[in-house]
Amino acid sequence: MLMKAAVYRGKHDLRVEDVPVPEPLAGEMLVRVDACGVCGTDIKKIEKGLLEGPRIFGHEIAGTVARAFRGAPFTEGQRVVVHHHVPCGACFYCARKAYPQCAHYKKNGTTAGFEPSGGGMAEFVKAMDWIVQRGTIPIPEGVLPEEAVFVEPVNTCLKAVQKAGVGSGQTVLVVGQGPIGLLLLQLARWAGASVIGSDTMPDRLELSRRLGAVAAVDARTDVVKEVRGLTEGRGADVVLLAATGQAAFAQAVEAARPAGVVLVFAATSPGERVEVDLGAQNPLEKDILFSYSSSVDIQDLAARLVFERQINVRDLVTHRFPIEESVRAVETASRPAPGVLKVVVEMGGRG
Repeated sequence: MLMKAAVYRGKHDLRVEDVPVPEPLAGEMLVRVDACGVCGTDIKKIEKGLLEGPRIFGHEIAGTVARAFRGAPFTEGQRVVVHHHVPCGACFYCARKAYPQCAHYKKNGTTAGFEPSGGGMAEFVKAMDWIVQRGTIPIPEGVLPEEAVFVEPVNTCLKAVQKAGVGSGQTVLVVGQGPIGLLLLQLARWAGASVIGSDTMPDRLELSRRLGAVAAVDARTDVVKEVRGLTEGRGADVVLLAATGQAAFAQAVEAARPAGVVLVFAATSPGERVEVDLGAQNPLEKDILFSYSSSVDIQDLAARLVFERQINVRDLVTHRFPIEESVRAVETASRPAPGVLKVVVEMGGRG
């Protein structure tokens, strides 16, 4: 049996093709994809040719179980969110909760064919046994597929907020108000902080205010001055960086108060560099941290925040495309523009 899939063949080469439906083995599970979010990390792999093709990307997956073996924890017809990475839980790095450094975590556990690479940009995806057992979450009634696809990105953002130590009474600056920045903003507020957003697009700044920012500042103005004006001259306790480039990084470091925290979240690829004046920053004792990917420890909490709508994700979805138009979906998501936030590929969706 064949299905439609967005097949990556190499740099800037993404094609909708007919490919075989993956065949699950004992312990594995076949899931009909209902929706898949388009993630910036996959866009970078496609645009920069970071991996060899052919592959089928897409890891923000919500679907319906199409085939499960007897004794599986999920049944046919059940709606589920499927993660693509799960750590082993027993290695040196897992003992230190550094899950993305676990060798098993680096193995992709979902595939629609070819080298396992997520597989959500297809009509069906196969979840391997360790994903079925420890990386699959049931979707409650009333939750839309386009909401459920946010479970994985909310997990990654929540992990970053926790790593940065965001808490009650703090002032947090989120640099960049794209889909990830807006999730970070909401999660920082959920953690009890007052949040300032910065971006260059007026519609994103307006949404930032609607989602609870105490201020939303045009990044082309003096953001550092604005932040200090709201913090008795100190600067932000925590700055969450959800934008790339030297200007955004410099703004983040400068806006953090002495002994504050800058957490770099923005997706990066090899070769991206920034400069920092160590002589100027060292006496100020600012911590510069990095956060990457998800944490199995907060898997259920992240899902609950989405499913209970404690985090507003529906207002972030601006474009929906069917699988037949998945190339256009990726192109749309890859060009930040007014009116474009989260792009979702849906079975039967439309642009």
